[in-house]
Amino acid sequence: MADEKRVGRPKKERKQLVETPAKFLADDEAGITDMQAGFVWHYTEGACGQTEAARRAGFSFPASAATKMLNGHDFPKVTRAVRVKQDELREKYAVTPQKTGAMLWNIAETAFESGAYNAAVSAVKELNQLAGLTIHRSQNLNINADLQKMTKDDIKHRLNELLGVETEMKDKDH
Repeated sequence: MADEKRVGRPKKERKQLVETPAKFLADDEAGITDMQAGFVWHYTEGACGQTEAARRAGFSFPASAATKMLNGHDFPKVTRAVRVKQDELREKYAVTPQKTGAMLWNIAETAFESGAYNAAVSAVKELNQLAGLTIHRSQNLNINADLQKMTKDDIKHRLNELLGVETEMKDKDH
């Protein structure tokens, strides 16, 4: 059987998002066991749902165990530990102007040093916009007009009128 060829397309090996700890230890401060700590880690950082998190943590009946741990009544300490971990992760990965600015600065420096000047200029533009040094403005005009009946000059005159642009040049010195 070992010599038989597999039929179909080979499975693509998926890159692991995070490295799973070899062993989970009970958290005395949170008051949870090692299996519960494993569940909390898998559920918050392991990129899986509650049933799969319970399965990976070693629970015999993962769907039932996950439901009980997250309902807030049966194991309130586990529910609290999940919330604490989610809050920590939210703060760690939050997008802030400071983090974005530091990242854009690093991109600009690295791109410039490696000769990727277009990327460096783009990063500096984004950095300037983040700092409020440049403002992106756009204007939409809703015009009720029958363009089929208007000449090119009529259209230009109407647009200039709407935008507040003078069509005639005036000598302001006299």
